[in-house]
Amino acid sequence: MIRRKRNKYGLTLVELLVVVGVVSAIAAVMLPGIKNILTDRKSSQAAIMVKNYLEAARSRAIGRNRSVAVVFERLSSQAIQDPTTGRYISGTALPGPYPTPDTNFIPYNACIRMSLAEEPLPVTEAMLPVAVSFRVRVPGDGLTPAIPTNAPYIGEDALADFHQGMVPEARIFEVTASANINLAWLVGEYLTNGSQISFGDSSRRFSIVSPRSPTVHGNAGGGTIWFSVMNEKLFDGHTERAKEPYVDLNPGMIFKQFKIYQKPKPIFSQTVQLPRGMCVDLSLSGFGKKMPGHGNLSPEKQPVFDPTGAAMPGFDYRLRFASDWISNRPVPPVPEELRPVYVVFSSEGRLSHVWANERRGTGSDPNYQGSLTRIDATQDVFLHVGKIERVTMPVDADPQILGRNALAYKTAASLGVQNNLTDLSAYVVRLSPNSGAITASPVVNLETQISILGLNYNDLNLGDMIELSRRGTYNSNVTAQ
Repeated sequence: MIRRKRNKYGLTLVELLVVVGVVSAIAAVMLPGIKNILTDRKSSQAAIMVKNYLEAARSRAIGRNRSVAVVFERLSSQAIQDPTTGRYISGTALPGPYPTPDTNFIPYNACIRMSLAEEPLPVTEAMLPVAVSFRVRVPGDGLTPAIPTNAPYIGEDALADFHQGMVPEARIFEVTASANINLAWLVGEYLTNGSQISFGDSSRRFSIVSPRSPTVHGNAGGGTIWFSVMNEKLFDGHTERAKEPYVDLNPGMIFKQFKIYQKPKPIFSQTVQLPRGMCVDLSLSGFGKKMPGHGNLSPEKQPVFDPTGAAMPGFDYRLRFASDWISNRPVPPVPEELRPVYVVFSSEGRLSHVWANERRGTGSDPNYQGSLTRIDATQDVFLHVGKIERVTMPVDADPQILGRNALAYKTAASLGVQNNLTDLSAYVVRLSPNSGAITASPVVNLETQISILGLNYNDLNLGDMIELSRRGTYNSNVTAQ
């Protein structure tokens, strides 16, 4: 019997090298595309998370019959205590002084975590053990007692406060009780910055601006405490207080029926974090409201802020949540001055208002503490969702401007610097106060949009570019994600 020799088959070294080379070539071609697909998937996932979280807050507001807010926390909001000064500073942002406006721009404008907050039930006269009276006062009204101008109502807690450094506060309230009682303990914690108050049967809410802390009332002494509200006459019919017309209150008027509304209180158990590397880019987020231009500068050179403050007769609410919009100075805010953004749904499930940083006054303002102000949601709210690494602040090289503007963005784009305004994998989430709709759609090519509309790049400021991106996004995407 003859046994046949079994042949052994295999690859030679040359054949193996050829196979490895072919696989490497295919991988080189395919991997970037796969990476882009995965990145786009993360962008879509992040946008859907933001949209779903907003819808959950809206449903919670309806179900609990009270206002509920989604809190968009800035990375710089993660505070730690400075062992040297004892002040709370950001755990992610660098402490000052700052050499350039773009210092800390990413932690100031990137939101990777959202949480819920509920507006407590309003405090009314029926809830108090004694009657409390609120008397309207204005500086120089001649009434007794005189409005305090000494401690503790001085400095940042002064009653004659300044809103945005432009108009002196003219409405002050003197609070007294019908019995000998500690008013600081009874209502002092509610009558401070960020709370609101309405009187009688009116739904008109006045925003309290000073004092900043309830401890100020505790140091007032006597049976009277004081607070002042935002002077809204300057803002009659536009910007923050667009929904409610200006209401004049005459000195000496007394109110015994009232409702005090506090800011939403965080629900720390209800938090969600976006996928790694993704964020809500607050530097591009804001309202769908176009505001006046900036002095005599050409549109593309108009900065978000101006070092002199002289070239800014109007504030562009399309970038309302950006840190540089808030500062209005070449020196950025310090970490503890930047606050989260609260998007609030009413008990009817309607987009009601937003709490965000009030604008810092022009020039030196050592008393600025980064307080919140309420903004009526009369326009759509737009939240831009993109990559943390593309939260950028291209700065105009002109030392007389030194701010974010359209020219700086165009220059950066020509040099290949990516940002979330032009990144086609980014998304925009829109909230409508009129219909209550919450939608999320991928952005469109900005240059294509400008070309279709026949616009001139040089005639656009940064707010115009952002608005065109939003409009194109929702004209090109009929259905939401």
